[in-house]
Amino acid sequence: MTLFPATLRSPHFTPALLFVNTCGSFLVLVSLSTHVGSVTGSGLLAGAVLSAPWLPALLLAAPLNRLLARRAPERLVRLAEAASLLLTAAALAAPGSALLAVATGLVLARGFFEAVTRSATSVVLRGAVPAERLDRANTVAEIGKLTGLSVGAALAGPAGSVLSLRGLIAVNVATLALSALLAWALPTAAGGAAGEKGAEETAAATRLRIEDPVLRRLFARFLLVAFWQGFHTVAVTVIPLTLLGGGTRLVGVFVAMSAVAIFAGSLAALPAQQYLDRVPSAVWAVLPMPPLLAAVLVGRTAPTLVLYAVFLVLFEVAFVHFNNRLLAAASAEELSSVVTLRATLLPSGVAVSILVLGALCDLAGAVPAALVVAAVTFLVTAATGGTRQIWRRTVPEA
Repeated sequence: MTLFPATLRSPHFTPALLFVNTCGSFLVLVSLSTHVGSVTGSGLLAGAVLSAPWLPALLLAAPLNRLLARRAPERLVRLAEAASLLLTAAALAAPGSALLAVATGLVLARGFFEAVTRSATSVVLRGAVPAERLDRANTVAEIGKLTGLSVGAALAGPAGSVLSLRGLIAVNVATLALSALLAWALPTAAGGAAGEKGAEETAAATRLRIEDPVLRRLFARFLLVAFWQGFHTVAVTVIPLTLLGGGTRLVGVFVAMSAVAIFAGSLAALPAQQYLDRVPSAVWAVLPMPPLLAAVLVGRTAPTLVLYAVFLVLFEVAFVHFNNRLLAAASAEELSSVVTLRATLLPSGVAVSILVLGALCDLAGAVPAALVVAAVTFLVTAATGGTRQIWRRTVPEA
């Protein structure tokens, strides 16, 4: 079955696919989380719903890795989007009394297929985009995904006020139909099919581990992003409420500023691609720390907002830098392990960071928590020194 002629297939459809996919998913996810919170009165249950899509990929990391190693990535994207579409359409048939439970189960079950889409599209780009343009392609894909997430989450409130839960699921069916169509526009990744790999190469690729010491050090720095994200998730309420002594209105301002700053950081990373590699990798790991520490130490509303926005811009640029380095430096044998661990360990790291730093903020406040973030960042960066010179020998300059 061919919906798009080979001449029309292009990796440039990847950002659009990720935008549509994440927009529809987060529209339902955020609305469902809000609904669960209002019905049960439990913030814990509402947060559990938000975290649900990442659980299946974590539990099924080994099967996910084997799929990525043995199957053509563009076919995996098509199958994942089709499976998500069928599951979501089936949920529309649930009776009203069971719809909330069915919808919650839906986001949990679909989490694995969404992880397949996110991971396999990275493999498609790696195989279909020339090396000199790969960083840019990965950055644009990340912008597409981030924009979809932001738009979906922003629309959840207005859409939830005019549509029932069933109506929101119907909208998600429409977005999934579009993303499933876009999946057919992806090209065949060079060397992506399992049949093009030797037996030893395929066996090595199915082992869920990273043996290259350079990749391990890069991955350790990439996981710093999860640590920062966990702090940020807690900080968007702790800083305005306890550090600045504001109310819910200031929290809203802080959340809106954060969304704009993260989006600006991803956009800034696009024209900055040609300069990112000229700065040592360690610099991008520690550069966000001075504005973060200044933001919490100054303790005044306007300066804190501005400095924290600078931290988030640099945070997103660092994320793009390490994400691109991982995807470009991974060998063909370890690429499936890299994208699998990225799809599983990153959200797990965020969850652990939220618990640890959230408890620290409750016990000691935002300033000690920020100092711990900076200390861990400097320690990890120092312990993983020497990555830049090695991976720059294997990844050509753009």
